[in-house]
Amino acid sequence: MITPHSYVLISCKGAADSRLNAFDAALHSAGIADFNFITVSSILPKGCKKTTMDAIKGIERGSFMYCVMSKASSNMKGETISSAIACARTKETVGVVTESSGSFSSRESEERAREMCKEMLSIRNATPSSIDTTSAEMLVEQGWGCCISLCLLLY
Repeated sequence: MITPHSYVLISCKGAADSRLNAFDAALHSAGIADFNFITVSSILPKGCKKTTMDAIKGIERGSFMYCVMSKASSNMKGETISSAIACARTKETVGVVTESSGSFSSRESEERAREMCKEMLSIRNATPSSIDTTSAEMLVEQGWGCCISLCLLLY
């Protein structure tokens, strides 16, 4: 089994003429476009620590990168889109990661993700010792817009 020892939170946004290229532009703006992302569900092992983007500098481009991903895309001019990730850690048990995205502000997206973390921990009879969030928001002006929030899991 592989178990992550740390995680990085990052959000980004991009625009292009196609949905795929807006997604790629967003990843490129964050400096992470050259990884192959494998999305996983929402559990952080006990003791998994938050770290910075410096932790991924040595990872070879083209490598697989496990993550929890939140993504919003739209081509509706004038629409506000957002994405958010929340990571809640506990002292008692595993932590949880939740995602929220849609046609609303990043503040609302973060609040939705935080509330989902609290509910998931409640089911586990645990309380959060910390909840970290990241979010992106953009107004679609032309073509496609894409907001992405990620919890990158490092091994």
